[in-house]
Amino acid sequence: MIRTLNNSSPEAKAFIRHLREDLLQHRVKLTFSRSRKVRFYGNLLTAGFFQVPSGKKWGKISIGTGNRKPITILTNLAHEYSHFLQWKNGDTEWVHDQCDHIEGEKYVILEQRTEREAIHLLSTWKIPANFKAIRARSKAYIAYLRLTEINT
Repeated sequence: MIRTLNNSSPEAKAFIRHLREDLLQHRVKLTFSRSRKVRFYGNLLTAGFFQVPSGKKWGKISIGTGNRKPITILTNLAHEYSHFLQWKNGDTEWVHDQCDHIEGEKYVILEQRTEREAIHLLSTWKIPANFKAIRARSKAYIAYLRLTEINT
């Protein structure tokens, strides 16, 4: 586990243990990068991503941690884990084909639902956090997506 999460609450540590076990059962690795962003599909830099396992190749959740608060790292992790759960549960909104990309309004709706699921996960696991601030950050993220995905 990365250094910034070593000092996390017992609830956060239990959440990460549970998450790791679930991911391993489905051939998905969890990695943390010391950099702020991680490289996803070519040159796209992002705070984190979930990559579906295929064939003999394991899947991956990768999270950038550089100079981020532990709760921000956990929120990003919960978001990507929510995408994993969508895939695992056969969510109809989830795109199984790695070459397909959800765009526009469908993408914004999926991300909005994912944000709600991530906040629910953190709340269910009783992660000590300022949920008002997390919800505000989530709303800002969705507003940004609406501008970039729909209005462009």
